[in-house]
Amino acid sequence: MLRPAVAALLLSLLVAGCGVAGGASIEAPVTVYVSLPLTGPQGPVGTDAADGTRLALEEAGGKAGAIEVRARYLDDAKSRPWDPVAVGANARQAVQDSSAAAYIGELDSEPTRASVPITNDAGLVQVSPGAGAVDLTGSAAGYPDSPDRYQPSGTPSFARTVPSDDVVVDAAAQWASDLGAKLAAVHSDGSAFQNLATSEFKSAAAEHGVQVVSSSAEQRGVARYDPGTQRLGFDGRLYELSAQLDAPMLPGKKFHSQFARRYRRSPGPYAAYGYEAMALVLQAIGEAGTDASSFRDNVREEVFGAHRDGTVLGSYGITSDGDTTECMIQRYRIDRAASIAPGIGRPDARVRVPVEPLCPTG
Repeated sequence: MLRPAVAALLLSLLVAGCGVAGGASIEAPVTVYVSLPLTGPQGPVGTDAADGTRLALEEAGGKAGAIEVRARYLDDAKSRPWDPVAVGANARQAVQDSSAAAYIGELDSEPTRASVPITNDAGLVQVSPGAGAVDLTGSAAGYPDSPDRYQPSGTPSFARTVPSDDVVVDAAAQWASDLGAKLAAVHSDGSAFQNLATSEFKSAAAEHGVQVVSSSAEQRGVARYDPGTQRLGFDGRLYELSAQLDAPMLPGKKFHSQFARRYRRSPGPYAAYGYEAMALVLQAIGEAGTDASSFRDNVREEVFGAHRDGTVLGSYGITSDGDTTECMIQRYRIDRAASIAPGIGRPDARVRVPVEPLCPTG
């Protein structure tokens, strides 16, 4: 049994942030920064993602294992689609906070390209619930020096809970085949993203037995894919794809009711991906130990290579590049509102009807 004086000394060392072996321990609570568009045109979907992170933290009791965790919410939009000054300020605020354990954000790929080099340089892991750009995790035509340009530290630190854009493109090619198309057309607006998507669609279409023809072809039987809107047209019908599953289609069937009960509204598609970004980060923090000298590095290493079973997104892992192995892509059928609810709304109004999601097989 420890003598009272010795026990008191050990307790004082631990409270002061020093372990028995003399190594500095982290001081709780640690902070997870969440940077999302909370205002502006993306405000509703950004708020959905932010509320998803809140729900995950609440359900964990504000802890990751035995470590107390708090979240700091920052707006990266300032009433715009995204604000470059705000994005930079948010990332710098996080990396300069010694209590910061992780950074969740941004919602879209363009602002993520601006924040990742900042968080990476400081060794702070960043997890996005929505940024699907291929160049963020690997080499990509039209994006020179990717992903190295986002990794000044020389080590990957960005991960995402949403499938990357190339998975969505592959799913579009597969759907064209499933609809019975033998021919397809795709058009790029000349941007790096659409040029890359066009090239990927042509390759994926060939793998699914669909021949890509000139985008000017107007004959019936040609599926038309627009990478800008992720819409697919075929034989007079319009379809749409999304990397985010519609909430009722999630593998975690309870999430919709849990979110609705907590926030008094139905979750949008980004809510589950925000929830899972926080859940992934909490798992990593809980497994990172308490050594302050290596804590951020340990949290990052626990995210990369993580495996999670039975989540709201199903079972998935994070690859060494930061991509999720979750591959379900939501399919929507675009119908006229009048055909679904006659007499309600404008006759020409369009509504998205979710249909069964799929994982591409190409």
